Amino acid sequence: MLKDKWYIDGLAFECQGCGGCCSGPNEGYVWVNSSEIAALADEIGVTVDEFKGIYCRRVSLKYSLKEKKPSNDCIFLTRRKEGGKYCEVYKARPLQCRTWPFWKSNLTNKNSWQNAADDCPGMNRGRLFNIDDIETIRDGDLSPLMMARPVHQQALEWIKAHLEDQEIIQQVNEIYQDIAGYIESVMPDCNSCGRCCDFGSYGHRLYATTLEMLVFFHFSRSIKPFGSLDEDKCIYRDKAGCSMYEGRTAGCRIFYCRDFPDELQNEIYEQVMERLKCLHNQYGAVYYYADLTWWLKNHQLFSLLPLK
Repeated sequence: MLKDKWYIDGLAFECQGCGGCCSGPNEGYVWVNSSEIAALADEIGVTVDEFKGIYCRRVSLKYSLKEKKPSNDCIFLTRRKEGGKYCEVYKARPLQCRTWPFWKSNLTNKNSWQNAADDCPGMNRGRLFNIDDIETIRDGDLSPLMMARPVHQQALEWIKAHLEDQEIIQQVNEIYQDIAGYIESVMPDCNSCGRCCDFGSYGHRLYATTLEMLVFFHFSRSIKPFGSLDEDKCIYRDKAGCSMYEGRTAGCRIFYCRDFPDELQNEIYEQVMERLKCLHNQYGAVYYYADLTWWLKNHQLFSLLPLK
């Protein structure tokens, strides 16, 4: 039954172009059928027979793309001189590649999904796919991936349209109030040192959803940041404290650098994310989960929200 599926509230994914799903060290299979082999052969300018001989291995009655040794990277995964990786046949890549990460093996249970997400930075962030989209892609129909506008643009437009929606803002603030109540019961120590606001030095990133950023930017309109846009520091923090304290995101509210076990913080954060997902669904908000510095750097968003 639908209610028994663990991903009923949806799953987020947006490819980061890291090439992790195409990389070793474990050996795997990228299955290709006759039409995909023909398309790949045409893409690189060889005959079908040449393609099979050079780039494929026979596994029983099927073909799989070869892997480079000893890395076990896909034969078409190439490393850039300037860093990073790319697929040499991206336009003609097989269906198996196109449906990642919504594979049956990844959807078996929550642990299967999270194990894959540990090696894939695009999972659990970006666009939220509902259960129908997930299963449509899983079954080989890519139509849910064909969107008129990028999801991040839709999220920004949604924020603009709902910037004054007090009902939604109140609903998010109720989640924040519940966070505060739990934090007070645990009583972790914080001396407002601000180390966690210096992302570069502290070595972590702060991610936020569309609804969190709706509240954030609702409060930010009348608050001037302390500095210019910075990849590694929150511009709303200085020696005097946080000017965005009232509108800060869930991650800011939950994270403590001491006297608060990481596993407990992670458990609270996961529960909060589930509630936020449900709230996105309730109000039809375009779900997007991205680094706070991405939200702050986005010129399109700043043009909509001029700072005083």
